Amino acid sequence: MIGLFPAVLVAAALVVAPAGPAGRVGGGTDPKAPRDGPFAADPERCAADIELFAACVSAGLPAATAAAAVADTHAGVRSPWHTVASLTALGVEPQRAWAELRHLPGGEDLAGLVTLSATSGTSLAQGCGRIAAQLRAGAEDRAKAKAERAGVLIAIPLTAFFLPAFFVLGLAPAVISLGATLIK
Repeated sequence: MIGLFPAVLVAAALVVAPAGPAGRVGGGTDPKAPRDGPFAADPERCAADIELFAACVSAGLPAATAAAAVADTHAGVRSPWHTVASLTALGVEPQRAWAELRHLPGGEDLAGLVTLSATSGTSLAQGCGRIAAQLRAGAEDRAKAKAERAGVLIAIPLTAFFLPAFFVLGLAPAVISLGATLIK
């Protein structure tokens, strides 16, 4: 009987567990993930992509080649950077090609900057650095707000359980004892 119980537990674990390690490590598909991959809503990843794009442009690469270099960092995931690189390689006008990034954090600013640069020749690297800095500052603010909320949530059990217990078990007997001695 002792050997049967562990066997049943192992069988149940195999049935409940994901099919392979990809589901446990994070390689599985998340139905809640945006259509462009898990990085689409991550401002830190978008800031890193924009900084890489700026570094490529500063090194002298054209915007289309720099976008292709950023797209290469998204191995296994079809990112909007792939679409931008493909459209610019085909010769699509910059306003249409870079519109693919507009739904990403900082993408609308970058699309406007690249479009402006294509028509007026303005520098891309400084503007990209500004956009990346804004994204990182916004992520930092959200992290601080999340930490502050955690502090408030940690205080809830203290006020809900420990303080009433302190009053009932600590102060109430002392007050009753003091009242009993004063009445005598």
